[in-house]
Amino acid sequence: MTVSLDLTAEGARDALRRAAPTEKPSLIGLTRAELAAALVGAGIVPERQAKMRAQQLWHWMYVRGVSDFAHMFNISKDLRAELDKHFTVARPEIVEEQISSDGTRKWLFRFPPRGAGRPVEIETVYIPEEGRGTLCISSQVGCTLTCSFCHTGTQKLVRNLTAEEILAQLLTARDRLGDFPDRDTPDGAIVPAEGRKVSNIVMMGMGEPLYNFEAVKKALL
Repeated sequence: MTVSLDLTAEGARDALRRAAPTEKPSLIGLTRAELAAALVGAGIVPERQAKMRAQQLWHWMYVRGVSDFAHMFNISKDLRAELDKHFTVARPEIVEEQISSDGTRKWLFRFPPRGAGRPVEIETVYIPEEGRGTLCISSQVGCTLTCSFCHTGTQKLVRNLTAEEILAQLLTARDRLGDFPDRDTPDGAIVPAEGRKVSNIVMMGMGEPLYNFEAVKKALL
């Protein structure tokens, strides 16, 4: 049995297709050095503080799993407001979530066009097993290969995913599974009894990761 959760109303989908709001750049997927440079470049942090502030942000984004600057409590309120004005750490839109009776979860994510002409959608799959939980991540929208065993091979390549979009799949999956500190696992979720809910990552979703090597390498490192 599979339970399908449609998380987007049809009216909202139509509005999203028509509208093209200005994107605030995301801090997700940047290296520590790039984080520091972005803060200095935006004029909100002096260079002498940049390394320290970048480390704070890194901790909140990747250790605590925070997706809203307002919840970064060891950063001053004024600086949080400036961060929110210039950047985002928000998660991507979840169009649909499917949950199988064996605990497997599949998410359909929507990302901005970024040259594709319209918003793009990709899939990410979580597979729980005894003692581990594997997340299958996508690296491209479509694929140039035509592997007979892979449905994505029937779709033309639309574009590569960015390091931000690759990493966002992991962060969102950990959100949904309660895999960050002080988060609750959803009722009825099938996850490993101990340790991390996401313990393994495989780049076996949509696309050929070696054809998007630089973004994949940056996201994984």
